[in-house]
Amino acid sequence: MKVRKLFIIVFWATILAVSSYFYYDNAIVYLFGYRSERFGQSLFENQIWFISHIIGASFSLFLGPFQFWGTIRNKYIGYHRLAGKLYIIGSLVAGVSALRLSIINDCLGCRYSLTLLSVLFLLTTSLAWITIRKKNIVAHKQFMTRSYTCAMAFVFVRLNQIIPMDFLYYPINDPVIQRTVNEWMFTFVPIIAVEIFMIWIPSIKKNNPQPYPAGRK
Repeated sequence: MKVRKLFIIVFWATILAVSSYFYYDNAIVYLFGYRSERFGQSLFENQIWFISHIIGASFSLFLGPFQFWGTIRNKYIGYHRLAGKLYIIGSLVAGVSALRLSIINDCLGCRYSLTLLSVLFLLTTSLAWITIRKKNIVAHKQFMTRSYTCAMAFVFVRLNQIIPMDFLYYPINDPVIQRTVNEWMFTFVPIIAVEIFMIWIPSIKKNNPQPYPAGRK
């Protein structure tokens, strides 16, 4: 049990550290006036979509981990509900703006993965809200996990900027193809991994045999 608790602490500390570094290195400068020429020259071109994405994603990245912390969730239910509402609002804003930005991404091959990721982010976040409104706690936790994984996927696709992982693309030498592979790999591998650990593995561990219908052997 102590090993499990230690693993959980290390896991979430690592996630928060990566998120914080990503935010510091990629996002915070935009909140202090920096504007990338990739998104136009004025706020009301595509800059506003990027700023909206950063603000919305801030709630997703930094409120998400504490929503999964059992002690906070059970002991401070008022905070959990308020943070959950802010998370959902921020995630929906981040998802809509990400959908717009994916269409104008300078990497043509990356547009498809980012568009799918944005749609999944919006869908899982919306279903997390719907399931909690219906008081389906199990489904709510599952969709919140999927939603947060989608939020982190936007961080994961930038991991190669933090930790060089060029060995993943061997023997691909074309930088455009490398970037496309990076986008697809770090977008969908985490989502698939979460499904395997959250749904597949628990389903094969269950020992609840169901009888065959009458007349079948």
